[in-house]
Amino acid sequence: MWRRALPGTDSAATAAYPLWAAVHGRGGSGSGDSAQWRGLRPSHQVAFSDIIASPKRGAFLKDRTWSGLDVVYTAHMVVMHAACLLAPATFSWSALACFAVMYFLTGCIGITFSFHRQLSHKSFVTPKWLEYAAAYCGVLAVQGDPIEWVSSHRHHHAQCDTPADPHTPYEGFWWSHMGWLLDSDATLARVANRSNAQDMASQAFYQFIAKTYPIHVVASAVALFALGGLPWLVWGFCVRTVWVYHITWLVNSAAHCWGSQPFATGDLSRNNGVVAALAFGEGWHNNHHAFEFSARHGLEWWQFDMTWVVIRALQALGLATKVKLPSEAQMARLRV
Repeated sequence: MWRRALPGTDSAATAAYPLWAAVHGRGGSGSGDSAQWRGLRPSHQVAFSDIIASPKRGAFLKDRTWSGLDVVYTAHMVVMHAACLLAPATFSWSALACFAVMYFLTGCIGITFSFHRQLSHKSFVTPKWLEYAAAYCGVLAVQGDPIEWVSSHRHHHAQCDTPADPHTPYEGFWWSHMGWLLDSDATLARVANRSNAQDMASQAFYQFIAKTYPIHVVASAVALFALGGLPWLVWGFCVRTVWVYHITWLVNSAAHCWGSQPFATGDLSRNNGVVAALAFGEGWHNNHHAFEFSARHGLEWWQFDMTWVVIRALQALGLATKVKLPSEAQMARLRV
């Protein structure tokens, strides 16, 4: 594969390798994007990979300051993770069922079906009532309002694994997993421009959600407590939210570090079966980066993709139309 090639070999002539070489001092010119990659160069090797991480700044104290937003986000993460410690003491079968239902609704329907495949990449079209209902499930995942999430993701694809990518593992596994969420100055410098999501910002529904987002999150927690007491609050809200957080982040981190690359995408994206199983098909990530428009990520018959099952079922019912898939010719052109 290209990432294991030595300088001067033909297989190194992809978009990502020259950047990697320039950043890590393997014959690159140091011009263009790579010149912006300031900081610790190199710092360490990402475990079980040949990715050499070069953080632009320290994760916690070195070379950075903490903004008020960083403190709020960090406090939220600490509280949510700490609340998960109550899981053994509050376990019940109904609480576990609540967790499973909310995991599917927020993780599969909300994040992968709605925020990612429908809103970010426009892989298919549904009636507006269904689009908004699915997007509301995404709001309950507590990963930001739809405009913010979609805009940041589009920035990721536009600048994938370059210094402008909000969460590339070239800056370390921790950064790609969740460190980028706790450094607002560094991240907002890359994603603050929301003009790439004007298609959503022009709709009253998404404007309303953006303005009232915290209310919906708090209301969902209150509703779960009212319906099932502390067990449902802990399992249906805290444990489920943290679980979906880490699965979503694994797509950004693990699926850019470990796995196979059947398609030449010029970035670090990987097909990772474990992440695919946990993230409803999102772990077939090299497939996705090769064909961002595709509603289906598991392109081989054996690559199970739960989100595609949902889309296909809606298509059969006439509720999902204009479903986009790559052609055999398109796949053949990019196949390694």
